[in-house]
Amino acid sequence: MKKNRMPFRLMAAAALMLSGTVFLGGCATTSTETASRDTLTEHVGEYPPPPPGMARVRVGVPAFKVNPAHVSGEQLENLAADELTTLAFRTRRFDIVERAQMEQLLKEQGLKGVVRQDELASKARVRGVDYLFLGKVTNFRVKEENTKVGAGLARLGSVFGAVDVEKSQKQIHVDCGVDLRLVNPEDGTLLAASFGEYKRTDSVSAMGFEILGTGVRSKSDLRISKENRGKILRLALDEAVRKMLPDIDRSLQSASGNRSGSGTANQEGAVFCPQCGAKLDSDARFCRECGAALK
Repeated sequence: MKKNRMPFRLMAAAALMLSGTVFLGGCATTSTETASRDTLTEHVGEYPPPPPGMARVRVGVPAFKVNPAHVSGEQLENLAADELTTLAFRTRRFDIVERAQMEQLLKEQGLKGVVRQDELASKARVRGVDYLFLGKVTNFRVKEENTKVGAGLARLGSVFGAVDVEKSQKQIHVDCGVDLRLVNPEDGTLLAASFGEYKRTDSVSAMGFEILGTGVRSKSDLRISKENRGKILRLALDEAVRKMLPDIDRSLQSASGNRSGSGTANQEGAVFCPQCGAKLDSDARFCRECGAALK
């Protein structure tokens, strides 16, 4: 009887330890993943409203320039421009000229060499465009950190899903930087400029990324999907756009010659309510939208 009791007790203890380990590992992975996916880009693209009465301007967004020395082999030129296009539109300050339409406008006007990614090659009036967003991706890296999480669980055998747990808890480091400028192509005037950075070190599951493989330059560089590359760029660009908005508002108000009083007028002579920004009739005494009295 004694010979049988010891193996049974050992087996029960081992089973209890394994179930507890897997339970804790599974709970940590699930809660972290759910929270991060809900909050990573939760407030991206949420900007304060433009000043009342400030008319939208038409902006072109050419492809970005990418710094090859600090970017891990990803095609980001057009992806970054697409992400900026969405964010710029969400500021409610711009009517956006899409990249394809922008290229066609330049071609039709014989101005194809005017814009070279992040720089204005020569000054020129581009019909249909008021300003240009010129951008550069200064760095973009997704790298594996030398941290082994879940190795002890892996030794217990993959039958419990230990390999998947270890992979999802792998630590990665994300580093992305962008430069942005808003310029007037007609005279080269710089309206606003800023930079944005996004850095984070976390587990694969917490970031919500799918790792596709390793990079060409280094095994520590990781390849991720186009969707996840866009998410990283969005976070960096959002910071840059947010920091530029005060300068953009001051520049656009100054350029449009805004004035207060019975309303706010733009260059085209349209009059807007100084309280809510609604367009007014020329002889209006009250705003039909907010009811504000006009002098």
